[in-house]
Amino acid sequence: MYEPQSNMESLERCVKSLEENENDVREEARKALLNICRNVLRSPNNDESREVRLDDEVVVEKLLPAVGAMECLFDVGYVEDGERIFLPRNASLSKLQNLSKLLSTVSEKKSATKYTEESSTGQRTFFNRISGHYHGVMHYEDPDLQRKARSVIPIAQLEIAAMTKMRDLQKAYKFSNARETTSSTQFEAELIAKDLLLVELLHWFKHDFFKWVNSPRCSICSAECVYESVVPSTNRRCSRIELHKCEKCNVVVEFPRYSHPEPLLTLRRGRCGEWANVFTLLCRSLGYDARFICDETDHVWTEIWSASSKGWTHVDPCENVIDKPLMYEKGWKKKLTYIIAYSKDEVQDVTWRYTRDLEAVMKRRKTCTEQSLRQFLRSLNDQRQNSPNYSHTRREYVIKRNLLELADMLYIPSLQNENSDETYEGRTSGSLAWRLARGEIAQANVEKGYIWDVSKYGQSFELQYNIVKDIYHVVHNDGTILEQKSGWQEGISTTDGGIFRKVESDWKMVYLARSPQAQRGCIKWTFEITNPELYLEMFSLKTRSEVFHEASVSWKIEAIFSDDKVIVIPISNCNSFYTEEVRKAVRLDMIVTLSGGQGELAWQHAQLFRQSLESIKEASMIISIQLKNRCT
Repeated sequence: MYEPQSNMESLERCVKSLEENENDVREEARKALLNICRNVLRSPNNDESREVRLDDEVVVEKLLPAVGAMECLFDVGYVEDGERIFLPRNASLSKLQNLSKLLSTVSEKKSATKYTEESSTGQRTFFNRISGHYHGVMHYEDPDLQRKARSVIPIAQLEIAAMTKMRDLQKAYKFSNARETTSSTQFEAELIAKDLLLVELLHWFKHDFFKWVNSPRCSICSAECVYESVVPSTNRRCSRIELHKCEKCNVVVEFPRYSHPEPLLTLRRGRCGEWANVFTLLCRSLGYDARFICDETDHVWTEIWSASSKGWTHVDPCENVIDKPLMYEKGWKKKLTYIIAYSKDEVQDVTWRYTRDLEAVMKRRKTCTEQSLRQFLRSLNDQRQNSPNYSHTRREYVIKRNLLELADMLYIPSLQNENSDETYEGRTSGSLAWRLARGEIAQANVEKGYIWDVSKYGQSFELQYNIVKDIYHVVHNDGTILEQKSGWQEGISTTDGGIFRKVESDWKMVYLARSPQAQRGCIKWTFEITNPELYLEMFSLKTRSEVFHEASVSWKIEAIFSDDKVIVIPISNCNSFYTEEVRKAVRLDMIVTLSGGQGELAWQHAQLFRQSLESIKEASMIISIQLKNRCT
């Protein structure tokens, strides 16, 4: 918290700090401060003259960009109150008079400006955007809005899914071995559990909660519309309104682009701006330290502070991606310039986390000087962290965290293989949760031992698995969902070879693959008839796989009969397989084996259930089993 000092020496230091600014920045700030002083001194009993709104053009364009300007106002007695600062009636006007004198005696240094009028305009526009986001992220701190955000999240469901993954990790890494457990490992497990909950939140947000909109559908005929124009909005929560026209019936459909997250909790649709806006709010509502990240080349996402890996982690809700900061430069081939992070604590230039081509990025950063950007961000941070409601303890914590962040963004080329797949990720991908989300964990072989009782639903059983949603459904003939299981591991009997679910965000594909360390990987599903009045009549399978470079995905059925007889039936065509050879079997084991491939990426050349991330409703595997009554 900023504590104004009463002596003249303190005020002189504040005015002196204005000299650190470039000439034009310093002069604009000096004139603005003089006007504020004179307005109050002319009308000291007028409350309006004592008030300065933080979103005022004078503050945004003239005071905030200048080092020391806001400090001058705080030093003479101004205090922050929400979206304004004001001079209390009990503040001494003599301090204001002293500030006015000091500012009047400052010599105006003449210097040729370094930038054209065009670049100055570009800087003002850029700084205005920064200021807008700086104020906008404070919406995430509204307790009522956070409660509303939490109310739409299926927290219990996500926690159960996270704990299931946590148990798998504990089995693989022996976190919970009773003989080795310490308070330290228990604390580490709690941190990782929080990371895993974020993974589940991201998956739910992408696949179940929010929808992407390129162009809204016609309100009359439901056909897709075509963008036509944009008009301003009178709603302060809406930045603009896009107008889209239906080419069939000529109806014009409005698409409001909301900048405030509250209406989006109900609408649940938009493009990357709306996605990141709402997702960041949801993260804050669950207690995560979250930042809204704005890339000036037209993309936005979120960063989360991970206590387990002691760093900021890149999270892109549009792509369902965690900890791949180089995806935009390396994968999307974006020509990055400025990437700014916004939170309740600070505004930071985090461009360097997202690039390996520092020299090229620096050449493209022409909107403002590096010094003016640093000064502007520093003035914003000083303003927020010096406000009356900001604790000294929190400020010290944020400063230390910033030092860790600066160290994290240091890039040493000799320590990085530029051609490796790893360069899509961060330099220190320490969290097991992030590695699990990216499919890098060679998980322990899972023995779930799950058996599908196909007889409890009558004489017809259909099991569908969707790899995009990673969910099983037992479906009735009329399409009703009779049973649901989340997670491919939850419906299997056993697996071998470190099978994991791989998401290719750049290619927008998802599939199951074996561990990079395994020569082969297997999955077994088991189906049993527990009702003695029924027996198995036929079995059919429809599924998909992709193989490359001499890899193989092979299927077979092992049918077990009541007399312990076993027959093995190879599945030559998994796209459409049907057999009655299993007739009167009491148990079926369906086994798929992934093997082969070439080189270091051999594991990736056999892909089970490969499917586009856009195919949300399409089943990746359909198993149908018909039963018959023994009495007929």
